[in-house]
Amino acid sequence: MWMRAARGRRYVALCLSLLFAIAFQASAQAQQGPWSEGLEWISGEELYHHLAVLAHDSMRGRDTPSPELQKAAAYIASEFRRSGLLPPRDSSYFQHFSVCWTHLGEPNRLSFQFDHGQWECALKEDFVPLSISSSGVVEGELVFVGYGITAPEYGYDDYQGLDVRGKVVLAFTHEPRERDSTDVFLGPQPTDHSKPLEKMLNAIDHGAIGLILANDPLHHVARRPPNVWPSLMRRSVGETVPLQLQESEERLVGVHVGRPVLDSLFHLLGKDPVTVQRTIDSTLRPSSFPLPVKVRIQVSLRQDAQQVCNVVGLLPGSDAVLKNQLVVIGAHYDHVGVRHDTVIYNGADDNASGTAGVITLAKAFGRNKVHPKRSLLFITFAGEEKGLFGSRYYTSNPLFPLDSTVAMINLDMISRNDTNQVSVAGSSVSPELFAMVQEANNAVGMEINTVADQYFRQSDHYSFYRKRIPVLFFNSLDHEDLHKPTDDPEKAIPEKMARITRLVYLTAWKVAESPVRPSYHPFQPPVAEKATQSEP
Repeated sequence: MWMRAARGRRYVALCLSLLFAIAFQASAQAQQGPWSEGLEWISGEELYHHLAVLAHDSMRGRDTPSPELQKAAAYIASEFRRSGLLPPRDSSYFQHFSVCWTHLGEPNRLSFQFDHGQWECALKEDFVPLSISSSGVVEGELVFVGYGITAPEYGYDDYQGLDVRGKVVLAFTHEPRERDSTDVFLGPQPTDHSKPLEKMLNAIDHGAIGLILANDPLHHVARRPPNVWPSLMRRSVGETVPLQLQESEERLVGVHVGRPVLDSLFHLLGKDPVTVQRTIDSTLRPSSFPLPVKVRIQVSLRQDAQQVCNVVGLLPGSDAVLKNQLVVIGAHYDHVGVRHDTVIYNGADDNASGTAGVITLAKAFGRNKVHPKRSLLFITFAGEEKGLFGSRYYTSNPLFPLDSTVAMINLDMISRNDTNQVSVAGSSVSPELFAMVQEANNAVGMEINTVADQYFRQSDHYSFYRKRIPVLFFNSLDHEDLHKPTDDPEKAIPEKMARITRLVYLTAWKVAESPVRPSYHPFQPPVAEKATQSEP
């Protein structure tokens, strides 16, 4: 019964795909150009084929790392080769990098140097290394930076007026008014700004050399720091902490301290951390300040590493000058794997759909007799589900200089919900880019909204945005099967994928042909959601 219903849904979807394709082809014939052959070739059937391969049970959810992830990478590379894409370097389509399971090593130390002496903190009682820390030793002045958040979209910046370059920063966990029902940030719903990794990345962006986190005192009564290290537990439930990106460029030496350490540091200035937090929450203004102390942090970690890879293919541009500039088109090809050895999370929409879009776009551009002026770099990323590992690695170790990358277009979940709608995040980052989407939509006729702005920091384009590269993020929004074992291929809508892929194709062509580079601005979500409708 279930299989019969699934086949029925697929048959209806493919019929709709054919009808949409006929209507689209009639519309496109009036707008012929060097892009036409590739545009008309994009179909729901082609996209669904790649999605079905990547989201098949045999791929076992494409976890990072896993043999199945490597199998998916090999499939993508073979499709890039068939499309005529060139390997960027060394005749390989693979950009290898290491991920690792991390164990606590020795020694781990935290000490403070005061005018009147030194305080050597106790491991586990006073501090524990952060699971996202790098190994190493840092020493420097200490600056309290509130919640450690820079959020221009909410008009909030704990680093305002501070110079923390070469210094260690101390930050509260979470974010202002986290239990408030008002619309400050998202009220009780945490934003990405509350995540320790986001605080660390923000500290890196401001030039800090180390990070100390302390539980925000209004909402926590525990005296000890939270402990994630099995070797420090009385009853170990496992041997490792979660998987990490091995590269240290995107991490700092960092620790989490308990309440006694926080109180002692604030009392040096006659301040109370609870009062300081209340002031920040009530005014939503930074209350950051240097502390009269020098800190030394030493973190020692042991890592069991395993290689994974991004898959990268290049379509050289046709202009003698502009071919040295790139438009990156990307998607993550990993998902979350298998649970309890038997429950497979196929990740058809998240993100076999976006990966199918990148493969199909590569083939579509390759079919044209004339390439666009700028080069196109197609990338599928590993490890997005673990913390944007692949895109973070690429932007720290680019195959081409980042200043030659004029834009990054990301496809993540493009196969579900209303066939006529697409959500595009990043309109405020580059109005010129978003204008190109709207112009391209004249030939596609979708209903465009910017609801996906709420997920702006949760996919691979964000790694490029942090490097000041203009970005666009195409998404079809949440659904009941997200990150569940029910995100299966038969629920994908082929024509939804086809329409979004055509829109991305035309947008990418415009970006690659534009005589000027799109501008870059700090991300600012729109005050009110606006949808736009373009006529085909």
